[in-house]
Amino acid sequence: MSGRTGFAFGFRHGWRSLGIACAAGLGFGAAMGLSELTVFAGTGPSSQHALLNPPDWPLIAALVLADELLLRLIGLTALAWLLARFTALRDRAVHWTAILLTALVLWPLSARGYLLGLDWTVTVALREVLLHGGAGVLWGWLCWRHGWLAGLAGHLSAYVALAPLLG
Repeated sequence: MSGRTGFAFGFRHGWRSLGIACAAGLGFGAAMGLSELTVFAGTGPSSQHALLNPPDWPLIAALVLADELLLRLIGLTALAWLLARFTALRDRAVHWTAILLTALVLWPLSARGYLLGLDWTVTVALREVLLHGGAGVLWGWLCWRHGWLAGLAGHLSAYVALAPLLG
């Protein structure tokens, strides 16, 4: 998958990439959970809490896999290829632009049903950009720097931290 996009499928740096991905996912998941309990208390949809109380691990794994296949493996890679091929952007600018577009444009498009179901306030908008947008940037960065499987591992690890906090 690398070629012009610079992405790799497996763990680019072996066990080190897996460790970084899991640590990043656990850390971000814990931060998300704590922010849900404090700063954004009461603003999250009940569907997210229901997913974690008790954790529906098969559904969580399916949702994460679908997200990573659609958004990172296909979307991020395709955007990076298009940007490298048809713009003057190079290297890091290609990757960061693709990561930001994936997190802040492709994810909202793919999650429009979820987003349309929210009771929108300034706090809810801030929550979505910081938590889901921030997570998308982190998973995209992991994918770019450590391989697609690292993004997947980080995303799954976030739920491991979220489940005890929000379940």
